[in-house]
Order: sequence, then structure tokens, then C-alpha cells
Amino acid sequence: MKISGLRLLGATLALVAISAPAAADFAAGRAAYKAGDYAAAAKEFTAAADAGLARAQNDLGVLYERGQGVKQDYVQAALWYGKSADQGYPQAQTNLGYLYENGLGVEQDYAKALEFYQKAADRNWAQAENNLGGLYERGRGVPRDYVKALAWYRKAAAQQLPQAQTNVGYMIESGRGTPRNDAEAMSWYRKAAARSYAQAQNNIGALYERGRGVPQDSVTAVDWYRKAVAQGLAQAQTNLGYMYALGRGVKRDDAEAAKLYRAAAEQGFAQGQNNLGYLYEQGRGLPRDYAAAKTWYEKASVQGLAQGMMNLAVLYQNGRGVARDESLALAWYQKAAETGYRPAIKRMAEIYRDGQLGQNRDPARAQFWTERAL
Repeated sequence: MKISGLRLLGATLALVAISAPAAADFAAGRAAYKAGDYAAAAKEFTAAADAGLARAQNDLGVLYERGQGVKQDYVQAALWYGKSADQGYPQAQTNLGYLYENGLGVEQDYAKALEFYQKAADRNWAQAENNLGGLYERGRGVPRDYVKALAWYRKAAAQQLPQAQTNVGYMIESGRGTPRNDAEAMSWYRKAAARSYAQAQNNIGALYERGRGVPQDSVTAVDWYRKAVAQGLAQAQTNLGYMYALGRGVKRDDAEAAKLYRAAAEQGFAQGQNNLGYLYEQGRGLPRDYAAAKTWYEKASVQGLAQGMMNLAVLYQNGRGVARDESLALAWYQKAAETGYRPAIKRMAEIYRDGQLGQNRDPARAQFWTERAL
């Protein structure tokens, strides 16, 4: 994830002479942006960008990317980032790399993303170093390499980038590229949380919830989740909703859980979508509505969430909110199992062992799925 913004380097990196009027236009644009007058900022940045000021070209690209003061237009954002990047401006190189990584306004191209991130990282631009780490962690445009990913995250973290500090913590917590160490992960999360970085706040809450690296403390977990929820983080909304649904660290409140799950679901967060569907299915905090449950399970399943797929399978098996369909139930159980989701794998073994969902008993298939569950 990129932290976009209008941060500027202390020195201009443009390779062309910039007129005083262009610098004045840029300064006026910055003042307008800070005042929340994005239309005026766009006008001033455009004038300075047309004059060749790299900073203005980058910041105009940001306005197009965000749709602030102009109609959102990723193609225009890429165009202006490109002009600035050509002048060696590292923030623009990073932003252009982000568009290539995500296929926004340009054809998705991990190799180009890598190229532009590397150019900015060569100038010690922290966000580019972090984003390079992301490419290595996910294996985008390069072979997946957790050691290199962690090395790049550490470079960015050394420059106090909270996103990178959080990523370092996550790599250590999950034992990627380094031995797992929950206490050390917590230390990194706290560095980022000290700068109010929402993902770090959420991750601290999760460690307290599970008692990893710290004594288990549901109340403290809830406090940290709330901090991240206040910033609109969908994962934290889902986690806090879960605490309300179970009554951990707070009094059980299904209605509040539903509210939080919905907030996350409407941001497209798959686990929130699944959990909201479950409350509809069970009639907890919401009127029971199997059709609504199906809708939310489908949204989560489209994003590859195995839990959502399995929940859909159960609806089809039992004919809840849908016509009973054993073949579709089997298909969804299998999709979930193929992701490695153990409950679904065990269910597939049961189906073939006992001859369920219209299938004949098949010891060989049952054994196949049983072995995958081990």
C-alpha cells in the first residue's frame, strides 16, 4: 500500500531552469491545497507544471489520482507523474511505479513498477524502498524473496516511515525472512503506532488479543482496535466487531458488531463481508435474512476468502436463501478446500467417506482429502 501525499524534498531535482513565476504558482498551489481549495490548487499546479516544475507535475498527478479539484483520471495522473519522473523526481517515480504495479491509468506491469521504484530507492526515497519490499514479498516482477523484502523494509523503516516499520514488524511476527519473534514485532509496531499509523495500531491489538509477545489482554486489544477504527481501517473494524460479537474485552453487542462489520464490508474488506453475512444468516444483531447472507458471502468469495466459500456451500446444501443444490454446495466446498482451508478439506473428506451430496462413497478420494488435511 502506498502512502500518497504531497510531501516534497528539501531541494528541487528538476533538471531545467524554473522561472520565478512558476515557483510562485507552485507556492500558491500549495497554499490553496492546505486550505482545502483543490480547484485553485489544480489551477496553480497546472501553470507551474506546464512551465516544467517537477514538484508541481508530481503534485498535479496526485490531484488527478485522488480526484481532488479535477475529475479523477489515472491516465492524466500517469502522464504528469511521468513528466516529473523524467526529471529524476523520486516521489513521482514512486507514484508512477505504484500506478504500474496496480494497473491504474497504465497497463499493469510489475517490471516497470520495479524499475521506477528502484530509481527512487537509489535516491534513498523511503516510500520507494518500502514498495520494493512489497514486490519482493509478493513476488511481483521478481522471484518472491522474503530476505530481500525485509532488507528493503528495514531501509525504509530506518527513515522512520511508519508503513515500513509496520511491515518489518509483520515480517518478524510471521517469520518471513527472519526467525519469528513476537516481542520484536511488537516493538516495531509500537514505533509506527507512536505516529498514529492505523495498521500498526491494529496489529498491536491483535497481539494483545492472542497474547503473543505480551500477556493476553482483551481489554487492551479493544483499546488498540478502537484507535485504528477511528481512522477507518477496515481490518480493525472487523476485529473490533469480532470482539463485540464474542464479548471479549467489551460487553457482547451483536448490533454493534453488525455495524462495524458493515463499515468494513462496504470498504470491500472480505472478512468483514463474510462476518456480516454470518450475522444475517444467524439473525444476530440483524433480522435473519438468508438472501442478504448469500450476497455478502458471495462478495467475500469473489475475493478468494475460503470461509465465505464454505459458508456459501452450507447455504446451498441446506437451501437457505437459495434453492437447495447439492452440486453447487459440493463445488463451493471444493473451491474452499483448494485454497488450503482445513475445515473445507475435512468436509470434502467426509463427503467422499460417507457418500454425501449425491456422491458415491469413494475411499480413494476421501483418503486424498484426509491426507491434505494433515
